[in-house]
Amino acid sequence: MVAPYRFPERLAIRPRGPVDGTVRLPGSKSLTNRALLCATLAGGTSTLIGALDAEDTRVMMKCLTRLGGSFAVAGEAVVVAGTGGHLLGSIRALNAAASGTTARFLTAAATLADGPSLIDGTPRMRRRPIGELVAALQALGADVEALGAGGCPPVRVGGGELPGGHTVIDARRSSQFVSAIALAAPYAKQDTSLEFLDGVLVSRPYVESTVEVMRAFGAHVELDANGIRISRGRYQSGSFHVEPDASAAAYPLVAAAITGGSVQVPGFRRGSRQADLGILDVLAAMGCAIEWSDPGFSLTGPADGLTGVDVDMGDMPDAVLAVAVAGAFASGPSRFTNIANLRIKESDRLAALAAELRKLGADTEAGPDRLVVRPRLLHGAEIDTYDDHRMAMAFSLAGLVVPNVVIRDPGCVVKTWPTFFEDMGQLWPEGGNLASLETEAGLMMDRIVVAIDGPGGAGKTTVSKGVAARLDLPHLDTGAFYRAAALVAIRGGIDLDDAEAVIEAVRKTEFDYHDGTMLLGGEAVSEAIRSPGLASGASRVSAIPGVRELLVARQQAWVDQHGGAAVVEGRDIGTVVFPEAPVKIFLTARPEIRAARRAGDLKGEGESLEGIAQELERRDHRDSTRLTSPLRPASDAVEVDTSDLRIDEVIARIVELVTERVGKS
Repeated sequence: MVAPYRFPERLAIRPRGPVDGTVRLPGSKSLTNRALLCATLAGGTSTLIGALDAEDTRVMMKCLTRLGGSFAVAGEAVVVAGTGGHLLGSIRALNAAASGTTARFLTAAATLADGPSLIDGTPRMRRRPIGELVAALQALGADVEALGAGGCPPVRVGGGELPGGHTVIDARRSSQFVSAIALAAPYAKQDTSLEFLDGVLVSRPYVESTVEVMRAFGAHVELDANGIRISRGRYQSGSFHVEPDASAAAYPLVAAAITGGSVQVPGFRRGSRQADLGILDVLAAMGCAIEWSDPGFSLTGPADGLTGVDVDMGDMPDAVLAVAVAGAFASGPSRFTNIANLRIKESDRLAALAAELRKLGADTEAGPDRLVVRPRLLHGAEIDTYDDHRMAMAFSLAGLVVPNVVIRDPGCVVKTWPTFFEDMGQLWPEGGNLASLETEAGLMMDRIVVAIDGPGGAGKTTVSKGVAARLDLPHLDTGAFYRAAALVAIRGGIDLDDAEAVIEAVRKTEFDYHDGTMLLGGEAVSEAIRSPGLASGASRVSAIPGVRELLVARQQAWVDQHGGAAVVEGRDIGTVVFPEAPVKIFLTARPEIRAARRAGDLKGEGESLEGIAQELERRDHRDSTRLTSPLRPASDAVEVDTSDLRIDEVIARIVELVTERVGKS
């Protein structure tokens, strides 16, 4: 999982010399969210290599988890346990936050669920249109209704099925309406065809990317000038490589263009269908030199400055913000047309661009579907970002040339590129980041996951709670999830050796952990899961790979929901759940000490000390020899033997280690 970052309220950008370096871009948000949905609907397990880990993709995974999907992040890959098309209805609203792809894709996908769902989001999302998608789904026989004013979210989806068939879809404002239905359509009751109203499909390359992803997962789909046709079928699981994000590439490219420098961008093939690679043609028309290699390309800005352009940006709307900033540095006016849909993005980007460029001194004019930028002498200004990641990234580029440019609310970049300021700073030989020195400290990584592993009786719960209290961090006992899973199976009369039945029962149950209390479907079960018999049941259930995949994803999501910082205890935290945690502890103790502690925990409930020791030994053997996530120290974990230490001594030692590694006390 990507680390959360602290950002100051205001970030001063420092002018730098010409760009001269290579940028490592995050994975494509568009491709990642499309692949996440395809992999969730597929049967079996898929691996998304190079997937984007940012706010928008986390939101998608969280919502898909509520619909029955399961995700585990392993380095730069996401492992997805597919549902075979069997989605679950969601009792609580699916919060798409500010992610347009999530809200629109899930509206179509939720028609396949076995019950009703509600898709909602931020106040801005409630102003972003979805009526054209809803109308097309209704015409295909789905039970869908937009509840917001003007055909906007929230959206109620009845579920049950997507009948499919033929309809006309209005795709004049957003191509996402077409992609949403196409992605769900293989699971419709019949073949589905969408005819574009008036033959118009805005941002067509995005739908071409949708088709490419669907075909990679085995779907049969055809796209032509008039519409799209999807055959009824099933997605196939497998590996999918996510290209770098072409939308993100716009920022280093424009940085090179306006500074007269050179940037290398690896990871792209010349035939990539990502729409925003069209920015290469725009920047070439402004005077930049482009050179393709294997793999990727480089761009060099002109030594004598950029020239203005008149260009249709309809196929690459996300690139408009960066090239509009480039236009402010050109020798003549630039005109960007066919961009009406910028008004229904994360902000009204047409109005926002015009307003903030004027702050810098440029002469701008925003029409219904166009933006004109006339260069003037530029000067510093404080830039409002409108809670829009692309506004923050685009206007930070101006600060590379113009002194005293300050970005307000720079933290909004976490939506698609959390490490933007650091990664862009690597484009100069001296490194660093884009921020001025007085604000650099505010960008330091603030990942404070403290992973505490170890066998039963080593003191994990007492120690981890004490560490959490000292560091003022939330505490998560992952063992409670496995005990709760065993309780779900036992209550359902399921044989714990029936792996498929246990997995299905766990998948259908809502797990939560709040203030030290384990909740199943809203019911507090902390007392019930502490019974002696459940410890053995939890060990058996935890050895089922599918159960671990489901619960690891929920544990990671829990930490995300608590700001990405927590003290987490269990048996595979440092090796599987949070392998990138900066502090990993493996607690242990001599067998007789552990047995005595466990006897104290059981408060004389009838089992002998010898019996407790034997059960601990059996459980240790099961946990350490299971194929999935065995109990073992991470290679970089610090082992602490608690046998002869007081609890306060163990807590102090761990807090000191956290302070040294993370700077948090």
